[in-house]
Amino acid sequence: MEDRCILKIVFIVSIFGIIATTIFSGQITPNNYQINEINLGMLDQKISVEGVVDNIKESPDKHTYFLELMDNTGKINLVIFGKEAEDIERNNINVNNLLNRRIKILGTVTEYNGNLELILKDSKSLKIIA
Repeated sequence: MEDRCILKIVFIVSIFGIIATTIFSGQITPNNYQINEINLGMLDQKISVEGVVDNIKESPDKHTYFLELMDNTGKINLVIFGKEAEDIERNNINVNNLLNRRIKILGTVTEYNGNLELILKDSKSLKIIA
């Protein structure tokens, strides 16, 4: 009888945990960082950064954008791959018009050619602040 009671308790607690995780998972947001705080220990982490777009470059095939994002602590490259760029432009935002605009992004920290950069998570992860 005790085993059966323990099994019921474990089952109820598990169900409650799954429901609570589902409800609260949308409310968990990544930490907001200044650019100089981003380091190698954060590789593959999703973080939020706010800054001004200082420069924009396009790949030769015009499917990838490289934005230089700057805050008062430093600069970092933000990479927007083709699908995300297309989705952003479908929402009537021209990526090239982001120059000198303040944006907030959610991205993944990566390293490319010895430099840290951010990969935009998805098109909804870019917000124009000013």
